[in-house]
Amino acid sequence: MTDPVRLELARALVVAGLILYVPANALPVMTITVAGEVDPLTVMGGVQELYDSGLPVVAGVVFLASVVVPFLKLACLSWMLLLQDSDILRPQRTAALRVLHQIGTWSMIDIFLLSVLTAVGQLGILASVQAEPGALFFAVVLLCTLFAADFYKPRLIWREAVR
Repeated sequence: MTDPVRLELARALVVAGLILYVPANALPVMTITVAGEVDPLTVMGGVQELYDSGLPVVAGVVFLASVVVPFLKLACLSWMLLLQDSDILRPQRTAALRVLHQIGTWSMIDIFLLSVLTAVGQLGILASVQAEPGALFFAVVLLCTLFAADFYKPRLIWREAVR
């Protein structure tokens, strides 16, 4: 794959991720039913529910992993793509890309946990957990960041500007 194609794919994926980030956080990601009480939860609703249940550390971890990290990944990729063909901060951009690749290995843990919770949380009429459309948007945002970081190679940072 040529470098211009890699750049365009990375840009397209970052734009798609930024657009889909809104519904991923606005739509419910799961519906919890406990003793007949149905409660659809967005990502932030889940964080609030965990905090209100006396689990502030878990709520903080979920907030960081589900809200802050995806946003920072999109912001970092946007920053790197905006500085493309520039000599500015090349070592820092290379280091940031390396960090994005390290974080990327853990990106889908939220979706994995939701799928486990959905599978295990089926207790008939007592309790159930069901995935909602927000989870799909959230998974697509994560995939966009994973693929964008993969398409954007360090050599693209260090190549000389095409004039």
